[in-house]
Amino acid sequence: MKQRIRVIITIVTAISLFFNVILPIAKNWSRFTEKFDPKLYEKKYNQSQYIIPQSKTPISDEEIYAHAGYQYINGLNPILINSDHPPLGKYMIGLFTIITGNQRTIALFIGLSTLISVYLLTLFLTNSIILTILSILFLSLDTMFIDQIIYSPMLDSIQVLFLILFFFTFLIWMKKQKIQYLIISGIIFGFLSSVKMYFPALIALGVSSLYLLLKNKNIYKTLFASLCIITIGFIIYLLSYSVFFIKGGTFISFLKSQKWIFLYWSQNAARSASSFGAIFPFILFNCWKIWWGDFGYIKYQNWSIFWPLFFISGILSMLAPFLIKKSKIEKQKLFQSPIIYLSLWILFCLSYLAFVPISPRYLMLIFYPLYIIITLAIKFIFPKYV
Repeated sequence: MKQRIRVIITIVTAISLFFNVILPIAKNWSRFTEKFDPKLYEKKYNQSQYIIPQSKTPISDEEIYAHAGYQYINGLNPILINSDHPPLGKYMIGLFTIITGNQRTIALFIGLSTLISVYLLTLFLTNSIILTILSILFLSLDTMFIDQIIYSPMLDSIQVLFLILFFFTFLIWMKKQKIQYLIISGIIFGFLSSVKMYFPALIALGVSSLYLLLKNKNIYKTLFASLCIITIGFIIYLLSYSVFFIKGGTFISFLKSQKWIFLYWSQNAARSASSFGAIFPFILFNCWKIWWGDFGYIKYQNWSIFWPLFFISGILSMLAPFLIKKSKIEKQKLFQSPIIYLSLWILFCLSYLAFVPISPRYLMLIFYPLYIIITLAIKFIFPKYV
């Protein structure tokens, strides 16, 4: 029975990957082979809203990231262009641009790395090839996955890759209890913090600390692990600003720049009171409350019926193990299960996203872990078949 299920899921996953990932990439292959023109992007930037208020030729996020990344990798101080986000992700974009001559090739690498990371994390947690392949099927059905590859480069796909890797390395450390894995987890946390605004990274650290405390009930061990991770992460964060310091920046001026970033995003959140909870109608009904123009609702062209299906299935998967009749021993084990860890992430991240103007690409922070939660729930409910 297991073998038959595995074959069916493998075939369906291969078909889905072909039609939903490989074929769209092939159709848009010219986007990954055209040569990056730094002069063109500099011209776009100089005529954009960043230089000319109310510009009639605004520059898109992927264009500003490509331009900033190229300038960063060629030695520009990262606080001079697109300084509202930490620079690591843009350094990565710039590096791939220099190596390949194209600013979008990094998206192919990040997409493949994300598939591999989700595969390895699911296998680590479920020890089931069936469920591991199933998680890849779920990911291949997500329109945001291919959207972030085609319309690239974007920081969000890099951020969610490091989020998955942070979960993976932290859980490995919890299992192995070896200091080297904690150090690796801290390094990944630093990468996660240094790609985009660090609020999601801090949520991930808080959730990890809470889960560790729930599982081990040892506050000293929890504090030690949390301090190690945040210390290593802060060092990585500082290193991402190396050029800033090389160019003569002081630690005080660095702190002032970080204060500006924090206030910038805090003010954005404060202005979005009317958008509170906008993530839910967007996911469930494709009613996207925009934060520009008339601040009304529009339809998102890449919305998929799979979004509400997976969202509802994921939330039910978070609850199902508590509702299904199992022995007391199994229930006790459940509270130490990684499903609790990932469920805590979903709860806190959803709460955070409910307070910010929502963008489709933010949903990756929710859906990618939800796919893994669904596989964990399936293993808990149907252990004989997977």
